[in-house]
Amino acid sequence: MICHKEITGLLFTTLIAINLLGSAQSSGACDMPKETKIVIVGAGASGIAAASRLLKKGVSDFVILEANDRIGGRINTKDFGANVVDLGAHYVCGEFGNVVFDLASKHDLLSSESVLLDFTNCKPYEFATVNGEIMPAEESCAAVMIYFHNLDKIKRKLKKDYKEVTGSYGDYLIKKYYEALDKNPFMNRTRVADYLAWIEKMENVVQFGDTWFDVSAKAMAEYWDCEGDPALNWKDRGYKTILDLLMQNIPNAEKRLPVMERIEFGKVVATINYSSNENVTVTTRDGCEYFTRHVIFTGSLGVLKEKHSIMFVPPLSQKKQRAIEGLNIGTANKVYLEFPHRWWPEDKGNFGFIWPEKVKEEFLQNYGQSSEWLCDVYSFSPMAYQPNLLCAWITGKNARHMETLSDVDVYDGLYLLLNKSFGEHYNVVKPTRILRSKWYTDEHFQGSYSFQSMVSEQMDVKPRDLAEPVMSGNKPIILFAGEATHDYYYSTVHGAVETGFHEADRLINFERQLNAHL
Repeated sequence: MICHKEITGLLFTTLIAINLLGSAQSSGACDMPKETKIVIVGAGASGIAAASRLLKKGVSDFVILEANDRIGGRINTKDFGANVVDLGAHYVCGEFGNVVFDLASKHDLLSSESVLLDFTNCKPYEFATVNGEIMPAEESCAAVMIYFHNLDKIKRKLKKDYKEVTGSYGDYLIKKYYEALDKNPFMNRTRVADYLAWIEKMENVVQFGDTWFDVSAKAMAEYWDCEGDPALNWKDRGYKTILDLLMQNIPNAEKRLPVMERIEFGKVVATINYSSNENVTVTTRDGCEYFTRHVIFTGSLGVLKEKHSIMFVPPLSQKKQRAIEGLNIGTANKVYLEFPHRWWPEDKGNFGFIWPEKVKEEFLQNYGQSSEWLCDVYSFSPMAYQPNLLCAWITGKNARHMETLSDVDVYDGLYLLLNKSFGEHYNVVKPTRILRSKWYTDEHFQGSYSFQSMVSEQMDVKPRDLAEPVMSGNKPIILFAGEATHDYYYSTVHGAVETGFHEADRLINFERQLNAHL
């Protein structure tokens, strides 16, 4: 998470080591309650953004309580393979209106991976069934292209027809797909449905629903895509680099903001008591108490869903509880496989899996229902700056199920899938090791990213309802930040960063107005 190849990284690593030591020393019973003006719950992108903004504006009387032993939240960069990999946030998606791009582009920290995701060029993509049948390139190219050639047009149409749109995002996309297919009927509809099933899994990685029928089409019309390159990577640094940028550790470590010194690690918040309507008492699982005027809560929607009823005293308003209930968080996981050498061609950027119903039935008969999770692994992709790695992507209920399996079971299953599908055409060697994410079963996240579902639409709740602060008169006492609170950039790091800035600014403005009246 914190490994740099420059001296600045060594400094950053040392700072975290110091803080971890301090955290370990203070993780026992606390002798005295601590008083501070602001408590920030969580040291993810939004928490670090909020802390950095406060320090830049001259506000230093705060503490960050982080449940884990690292910063970043759902940004989790790990050493693996030749360089690093990201278990969480992966690409910087878009350039215009993207605060992450704005920060990174000044220092030449990004490169494009779009060539590997360019569906106008089918050569990097190869599809197969698990019985080893390679799909004809012309057929698979046409099936995928009819979707991606029309995707931008479909999204523009969706936004234009916003008021008339009903139903799920999946219903809308399927309808538009078949409308395009009718103009160019290149194969029978049964075969097309097999490719649509693959496209759905790919969309689920982006939208985070278990299926694309979970996602509200009307809500997607309100979502903003940042224009520009949609697949920018951090070269050999990893997404953790955004944290260095926020803390001004880049470009000059000597001018860094002292954010790390204000983080207490291993602090799981148990209760946030705002019953006095004046000050707030935050109590952590290890018995420490913090008396504060304001709390900026940046924990995930998954944590709120699980714990809000026991965490907040008194309970949150009915409107806030409806927002927590109605908004959704999905699960997408990655499994990185390192091989002793690259066995796939240089020009291959994606190995996809097609599951005709009969093939799936035979596979489950031969390998048992316990292997069903493999049917939701939609692709294996090479990684930039990682010559010997492939990344397997899986979403939905089987992503959650995969987390309950042992590393050995996951390793064996993924090698079986690769070998049976492509082994007759390539010399598929066994991986030397794997590394995987487990976002759902981690109690500090309980999911990957938020989305607005059909339930959200039916309950008429929006991220802005979650973002609305708890007030005591004109004083904001509990503020909410994080990707799930952003009205049109939810599920993104740039959305999380913006909300951290926004809530820090809210407190800065409140204090400024308060002082002006004194």
